[in-house]
Amino acid sequence: MKRLLFILITLAFCSINLHGQSRTISRGNNNSDKSEGDSKRNFSSPKEKIKRAPIEWYKIISHERDTTYIDTTQSINKEYKFNYLRKDNFELVSFVNVGASYVELAKQESNFRAFPKFGSRARHFGFFNKEDISYYNVPTPLTDLYYKTVLEQGQQLDAFLTVNTSPNLNFSIAYKGVRSLGDYRNELTSTKAFRGTLSYQLPNKRYVANLHFVDQSFENEENGGLSTQSEIDFTSGETDFDRRSVLSNNLSNAENALEGKRFYIDHEYRIIKKDTLQNNQLSIAHTFNSSVKEFTFEQTNSTTNIFGESQRTGAFRDKNELNYLENSIGLRYENPYLGSVDFRVKNSFFNYSYNSIIEIDSQVIPNQITDNVFGVTGNYRNSYKGFKLKANIESTFTGDYKNQFFYGTAGYNFRDEIAVNVGYKITSEAPEINKLINQSNYIQYNWFNDFSNTVTNSLIANIKSRRFFDAELTVSNINNYTYFSSGQSNSSNVTTGEESLFQTRAFQANESLQLLKLKLFRTFKYRKFSLVNTVLFQQVEGNTDNLVYNVPSLVTRNTLYYENEFFNKKALFMQLGATLKFYSKYNVDGFDPLLGESFTQNSQQFGGEPLVDIFLNAKVRQTRIFLKLENAQHIFEQNKDLLTLNTPTRDFLIRFGLVWNFFL
Repeated sequence: MKRLLFILITLAFCSINLHGQSRTISRGNNNSDKSEGDSKRNFSSPKEKIKRAPIEWYKIISHERDTTYIDTTQSINKEYKFNYLRKDNFELVSFVNVGASYVELAKQESNFRAFPKFGSRARHFGFFNKEDISYYNVPTPLTDLYYKTVLEQGQQLDAFLTVNTSPNLNFSIAYKGVRSLGDYRNELTSTKAFRGTLSYQLPNKRYVANLHFVDQSFENEENGGLSTQSEIDFTSGETDFDRRSVLSNNLSNAENALEGKRFYIDHEYRIIKKDTLQNNQLSIAHTFNSSVKEFTFEQTNSTTNIFGESQRTGAFRDKNELNYLENSIGLRYENPYLGSVDFRVKNSFFNYSYNSIIEIDSQVIPNQITDNVFGVTGNYRNSYKGFKLKANIESTFTGDYKNQFFYGTAGYNFRDEIAVNVGYKITSEAPEINKLINQSNYIQYNWFNDFSNTVTNSLIANIKSRRFFDAELTVSNINNYTYFSSGQSNSSNVTTGEESLFQTRAFQANESLQLLKLKLFRTFKYRKFSLVNTVLFQQVEGNTDNLVYNVPSLVTRNTLYYENEFFNKKALFMQLGATLKFYSKYNVDGFDPLLGESFTQNSQQFGGEPLVDIFLNAKVRQTRIFLKLENAQHIFEQNKDLLTLNTPTRDFLIRFGLVWNFFL
């Protein structure tokens, strides 16, 4: 009743404010053919500015300086992105609680780094990297408010504000907060992420700067999944256990946290402007990145039946920390015919540390890894008469970890009907740091490995066709693939101890892997009805004993919905439909809370059951309202499905939320 009352009050508040807002921003094409000078004249008075500024003037600039504009429309893509990540999560399945980890139906690629990446990757899904931060240029203040209910005792909110104090200076602030108690014992999630950006350019546009600051933390109570008896009770479907809080878990005293802070600036001074010498532009560019990350795991007392033999039986706290500093400086040249070329020299320093040096069975595990890496980066982009070329290269030539990266693509648009893009990518990267070194109170979670770089060669092809379908094909060969696995043993680096639930360690595959990934997308429309289909096929060769690289062979998502406009002047836009998601049975990766990592296993298969969501979405002016019946396949029958080892799928749940844009 409290949640229903809150929903009704929120809806009433939205209605009052929306109907009371008499000034709106025109989205017509009246100003689309105006020159820059005409556009500036529209800003002579605040009232005129609010009435006439088209939506295209609210610009979003990405990390790579691609420019788009704010989109307040309601579409099926907005439905797909209305989630905790605010991204299309087709290739993911969420754990039970909001803000927890995800099962990867396709392995998610992370951005290339000149040094080994920080570990605990299963806790990084909601983490804001530098590539995730956008910058803005807006004629009037813009606010974006995202709200959505959670499972139990909590809410999630993402609030954003951007303002241009002058045509040359913009700042934005944003805060994302999530708190959800969850349905099961000891699974509270708490997320906090503050983002601030500043963009500035001189009136003559010779100097341009974008900078941001991010402070974020992801705290999670960990229950280790259901205990053996509770798992039996859950899968039996006994009505006595429909109250999930009565089920017992493997852990009751554990929690982990991922925290990070980052200051980043990307600025350049244009030595030669485009309008001074045959439309050429030459700039000196510099970037600076200072980041700190840490991951902690705490328990009030050790649980040897879960993680194995421990060094201390009382309360303890495992902690690792990464300090990272990066500087790059170089030249950027632009020409309307030759394209854009960016060449820089980069220096990266990192220090990864623990509290002390330890020795386990005559193996000494140091308390830190430090490296100072020098390298070069190069970028090329060009677009001419339908042809598009792009190339990125980065290589390090000093330090202990020598990473290399190359990615080149070529594309062509055939009269806006068909777009074809073909690319080749090769990477040579050191494994994540916690695969190389790890310290813990639990003896078997201590190691110091000498792994080789993982080398990946990929051929990538994309086809987009309005008349037929969109397709993405990736063929990859992976050598020296590193992974976490449970239940393996290696006499050279595994300490014998008592049997435990998690026996997770880092391994490196001796054989190469071959991966085929084909993704198809097609929409069918009939009057006011639409059927949106996304299909993913995957095949892996070299996956010895299903312990190296596990993904489902088939993933599908099919959405059937009706949409229409109602009332005077089409004031209400509405969508009503259902989404069915399915993935074939396979050995789903488990989750190790001590490492914050997914690990491979070949003892059980999961999946093969449909996931159904029913939704009703509406748009009133600049407000989008979402109502969803999640996991509707469990409406008439109690949920008995497991997502992965010891971990149930999410029960049937009714959730409400909205995205509200203000243009002041």
